[in-house]
This record gives sequence, structure tokens and C-alpha cells, in this order.
Amino acid sequence: MQALLQRAVALHGRGEVAAAASLYRDILRDQPDHPDALHLLGVTETQQGRAAAGIEFICRSLAVNPDQPVALANQGNALMILERHAEALRCYELAALGWPDYHLARFGHGNALAALGRHAESLTSYDLTLRASPQFTPALSARGSALLRLQRFEEALHSYDRALAQIPGLAPAHAGRGSALLGLGDWAGAARCIDHALALSPACIEALIARGDLTTATGDGAAAVAAYDAALRIRETLPEVWFRRALALSLQGHDSAAAESLSRALALDPSLPFAAGSRLHAQLQVCDWQDHARAAADLVASVARRMPVDFPFSFLAVCDSLELQRRCAGTFASLQPAPQTGFAPVVRRGEGRIRVGYISADFLEHPTAYLMAGLFERHDRRRFEIIGISLREDPGSPLRQRIGNAIERYVVPRGQSDRELARLIRELDLDIAVDLMGYTGEHRAGLFTERVAPVQVNYLGFPGTTAARAMDYIIGDEFLIPPDSSLGYSEEVVWLPDCFQVNDGNRPLALKIPARSDVGLPDDAFVWCSFHSSYKLNPPLFDVWMRLLDAHAGSVLWIKGGAPELVRNLAGEAARRGVEPRRLVFAPPLPYPEHLARLQLADLCLDTVPFNGGATTSDALWSGVPVLTCSGASFAARMSGSLLHSLDLDALIADSLQAYSELASSLCRDRGRLAQLRQRLGERRKTCALFDTDRFRQHLESAFTMMVDRARQGLPPTHLAVPRLQA
Repeated sequence: MQALLQRAVALHGRGEVAAAASLYRDILRDQPDHPDALHLLGVTETQQGRAAAGIEFICRSLAVNPDQPVALANQGNALMILERHAEALRCYELAALGWPDYHLARFGHGNALAALGRHAESLTSYDLTLRASPQFTPALSARGSALLRLQRFEEALHSYDRALAQIPGLAPAHAGRGSALLGLGDWAGAARCIDHALALSPACIEALIARGDLTTATGDGAAAVAAYDAALRIRETLPEVWFRRALALSLQGHDSAAAESLSRALALDPSLPFAAGSRLHAQLQVCDWQDHARAAADLVASVARRMPVDFPFSFLAVCDSLELQRRCAGTFASLQPAPQTGFAPVVRRGEGRIRVGYISADFLEHPTAYLMAGLFERHDRRRFEIIGISLREDPGSPLRQRIGNAIERYVVPRGQSDRELARLIRELDLDIAVDLMGYTGEHRAGLFTERVAPVQVNYLGFPGTTAARAMDYIIGDEFLIPPDSSLGYSEEVVWLPDCFQVNDGNRPLALKIPARSDVGLPDDAFVWCSFHSSYKLNPPLFDVWMRLLDAHAGSVLWIKGGAPELVRNLAGEAARRGVEPRRLVFAPPLPYPEHLARLQLADLCLDTVPFNGGATTSDALWSGVPVLTCSGASFAARMSGSLLHSLDLDALIADSLQAYSELASSLCRDRGRLAQLRQRLGERRKTCALFDTDRFRQHLESAFTMMVDRARQGLPPTHLAVPRLQA
């Protein structure tokens, strides 16, 4: 029997798995409880793709002899194949208890922890593996992957390099190097490593995923989806790849496909971070509301439990609770990598002009740039030095050229990691770093954990708190952030005296206003208008809009168009509420001046709830069209109210959807009252603070001066109220 076992083990060691299995079965026919034959037959079953059967044989072996650390570890390996990661973890723990120096048990323990998303703990297990077996290449490569997950990119490179020193042709390690270089901003180096990995092994999943990540970063969404699809054809049970694929689809505007991809991810891992919120956001982009109420309620409940289920920006359209918005942002902020730079504390400059750095990916044709362009042109150069740090470039954009000409110094870092970019910004010796992104789009929140300036300010781009300890101030006004709500913000609040929102008083406006027939509107209809992004729409709000159409015969809703599925879904939602879909008029995109001109054809603009319009509202007001809003509790839910309050148009601010609906109906019936409001808006627009860019500039510069004075005195940030200039 022993000789037969030795022959089987020898065959097994040479890779002749089927032949070895046959001999193990011969042994078991004569001795059914032979523990070694049971264990090793279980291993061959696992190796031949029958992991469940493998587990059964290994369990029978352990029932005969529980003291088998190697069998326990192999049971863990089979459970890992079946993605029963928590059970596998327990097997590896028992194996390590029985044989503390058994490096394969420590290695499996690290793999199970990594599969469970516990990457810091997995790193400890890989280090213990390498302590027991310093040249164990798989642990070196896996250690690199754990460091990648922890965004410790330079350490990951070192670990991959150690692995490749032993096995130069190890494709996953080359792919890992590519991912680490991508994290460090070296896109060219990343591409070389990924190409080399795929040349070594065209089916290397790690390399295909890395190619998807690289092409996503470079803006080639179609190539990214193709790379992720290639990886999923090899192994379709990868929830994170389905998630990344969805993000690449979203970048191309394929939101329905993105939602489907996220559903696949959640089917594989219902707790996958940020997947549930991303799916609802993708569905909102095309107004797919079939499961909206349940999905929104689930997100709110999960955020309340501090689970990472939604990104802070998309959650603003789901929930108006200041407390929960702060909790959502805090959960996201806690997942940002801790500073790794070892930079010395920032030095507070004590003299000369105040140096302000505005950091944004939106110095191009974007609402933020339209609002801010006039401010950049008017800053007091005697007292302030203005620097723009552009995270995304479109040199052909007229607005980008205008801003580049206005800003004293314009810096365009390319493909740099947060660490490298933080070092670059620190070398600019700023007094104030103004983050115009927050958690929007291509944000770089990790920059600010590195403390790139003595004063760091959250302004305009993200309408809410960052809940980040490194962010010192948020700029608002007393309508936007009432003093008694300041506890909802992690930042100290700076209250400007008129309105939080900067506006360009030289906004372009086409001289010729089109006829209604030119844009598909009926000549004699009452035109309700809402040009907000589709993710701000929701069923309760749409109910109100459809009731307005039903109550006011002949009126139409002029709304922003988009993808064909968006148009179909909204038409279907209207029909389900008893409204003819033809009463929804979809507006195509137009150049900004022409858009402002056509806006003047609307009778009344309807704001969205709980995520108000920002630039959308000020565009309508600039065009002379009254905007009806409903103000809530949060920053995002009070933006339009702040703009209207600064225009002395509080009559257009409702405090509930019921009041909003009643006021809309009243204004539609009382055209004289609406005309008076429109006339008052036209008069106020010429003289009010909202569109007085220079007045805003002086208030903002006063705020900057107050912030810097405290910093130069060594005082901590505190709430600040900026004095009002004389009119």
C-alpha cells in the first residue's frame, strides 16, 4: 500500500494528475479510510476542476485524522476556487496554528484576506509567508498586489521587481508593475509593462484589467471596455471588473449598459463598495425609475450604517439629510490613502502678495469655468497672485484660452500621481489652495490629504461637505448654510455677505432670440422649463410636473434631451401618469450663447429637488426667466434659493413639494403676477450683487485675506463672516 502511495505521489508531482488519481482510488478500494489517499484524491479532484468533490474527499480525510495542516490548507484552496472565501480563511488559520512555519498556509491566508477586501491584513500574511520562505515568488507578486490596493505604489513596484528578479517572464508581475506605474502617473511606463505582460501571456487577466484601467485613465472608454470584456471572457466571476467596465461605459455616455454591468457586479458581490449607488446613478442618468424607491431607501439605510455604498456626489441626488451626506462623504474620505510623502509641514509665508492656487479639471467648456472666468480676470494683482492648476486640458476650448490668459500662472501637470502632484503644488509655495472639484468627476481628493497649502478651501464644484480633516474651509452664505446647520459640515464655514456663487457679469448672450417654432415649442403654450441634468430628476418630482401639465391644458414641459433611452423612458413615465408624451419637448445641446438665448422663450423654469440647479439656475436668471425652487436642508438643496434670495425673489422659494406645486399652478394661472416677477428679475439683474462680478471678487478676496491672516498668526481655522461692502 505504501509503495502504491509513493508511485501515486510521484506521478502527482510530475503533473500526471489523472494517473495519480487512479492510483489513489485503487488504494481507497482496499482501505476506504486511508487519510493520505483521501486527502490527495481531493487535491486531484480540485486540480481537475471539481473543487466541490475535492472538498468532500479532504473532509473525509480530516475526519479520520484532524491533525493535517497541509490538508487543511488544501481544503482552503478548494474553497477559494468556489469563492467561499470566509470558510477558506478559517481553514488557513487552522493550518497555520498546526504548523506556524508552513508558508503555503500563510500564503493562502493572505489570498483569502485579499479576496475579502482586507488588504492591509493580507499584506501582513504575505510578509509572514516571506519570512518563512524569502524566495517564494507567488508571495512577492501577491504582496505587490496588496500594496497596489493600498495605493502604496512605490512599495508595490519594489515587490514586483523582487518577483521578476526570480522569474523574469512572470506576466502578472509585469502587469502589476504597469498598474503601479499608472498609479504613479507614468502612463508611458505603464503601457510598456502591460504590453510586455500581454506579449508573454495574451490571456493574462491582470494585464487585461490593467490595460482597461490605463485606457480609462487616458479617456479611451471603448478600448477600456474591450480590455475588460477580454478579461471577463476568461473569468466572468470578477465583480470589480464588471464595476470598472461600468465606469468606462459611463464615460462614453452608455449609462443603460453601465447599469447592466453594475447589476452583474452586484449579483456576484452584493456588498461591492460603491456599486449600488453607481447603479442607481447610472439608472437616473437615463431616468430608469423602475426600482427607484427601493434602491434609494436601501442606499439611505446603508449610508446610515456607514457602509461604502455610494459616492458623495451621486448621493446628493438621493438624500437631503445633512447628517447622512456628511456620513457618506466621511466614509469615502476615510478610504482615501493616508499621506505617504513624508513632506515637512507647509511653511506659512509671512509677506508679499497672497498666492492663491485654483485646482480644477474644468478649466474648459464647463459650468464651473463659465461661472469663474470673470473672477479670474478681475482679481487684484497688487494683492493676489493667481495660479491655475489644470487637471484636464482642452487647448482648443475658447473658454480655456480665456482663463489661461486671465490667470497669472497656468500649470498643466500631466499624468502625475497624487504624491507627485502634491509635491509640484507645494513647490508653488501657495498661501491658499482652492479645490474647485471636491468629489466631482475627475477629483483629486488625495492631494489635499498631503496638505499642499497652509489653507485649503472647498469651493463651488462640490455642493456639500467633503468630511475631510485636511479641508479647512467651505465657502457659503447664510441662506445656503444657515448658522444653525454649520455642524453638518466638517469644514469651517466662511459666510459671504450676498451669495456663495460667483457669476460672470459678461456672460455671452446671443443677440438674436429664436422663435419658439425654431426650437419645437408651440407659439401660444405656457412653457415650463427644466434644463437640469437627468440624474437630478426623480419620480416624486416628475409626479408634480405631470400634475402641472394635466392641470394646465396646452402647457408643455421643455426639457433637456439626451440618449434615446432617456427620451423613451421619460415619454413612458409621462404616459403612465396620463400625460401625452408629445407635451414633453426635448431640447438638443447648443453652444452656450445660443442656449442662453433660447432660454428666454420659457415662461417659468422648474428647479429640481433635492439636488437644485447651480449654474443651470443662474443661466436661467441671467436670461431673465424666473426660476421656481423648493429649498431643503442641505447645501445642494438650497443653492437655487440662495440665488433667488440674493435677487430679492424669495417669493419663488417654496419649502415643500406641495407648496412648490401650488405656487407653480398659481403663477401659470396669474400671468400678470408672473410678468411682474419677470420684470423685477430684469431690473434686479442689472444692479444686483449676484451678477456683480467685481463686488463678489472683493468679498472673496476679503475672505482669503481673513483666512491667511489667521494662518500666518498660527491660529486654527474658524467660522468667518465676511463684512458686506457698501453698495
